Amino acid sequence: MKRLVKPWLYAAGVLLLTEGCFSDPTKSRQTTVFGTVTDFDTKLPVANLEIAIDGEKGILGSVSHPLKTVFTDANGKYNVVVDAPKEFHKLSVINLYEYKFISKYRDYSTLKDGKRTNFCCPVEIGSKTQYDFVMLPK
Repeated sequence: MKRLVKPWLYAAGVLLLTEGCFSDPTKSRQTTVFGTVTDFDTKLPVANLEIAIDGEKGILGSVSHPLKTVFTDANGKYNVVVDAPKEFHKLSVINLYEYKFISKYRDYSTLKDGKRTNFCCPVEIGSKTQYDFVMLPK
């Protein structure tokens, strides 16, 4: 009996260790990111601010590619839906205020799903995530 137990334990260990190495092909890769951008001082919405979704691929995630870009509307709201290609293993939201608003804002604070976060802005593929940005005036 002892001889059968050992191989089964090894097999079970290998299966448990490799379980996370393979992605579920049935899982949807459609990812939704939405939110609002407001001015810290005035509490007013910031319109026409560019928000991008970047995908990362490669062993260390060092290769980043823009997948989609949207602009906030008159109410400071944005919504973007991306079907993440299979070669990407990670998505990030990028606040591109530097392009048009660098003279007005020095930085921003971030809320993920309503909670303040200092770690901006990863998005799980196949999820629906809210990122709100509060722009900090100069």
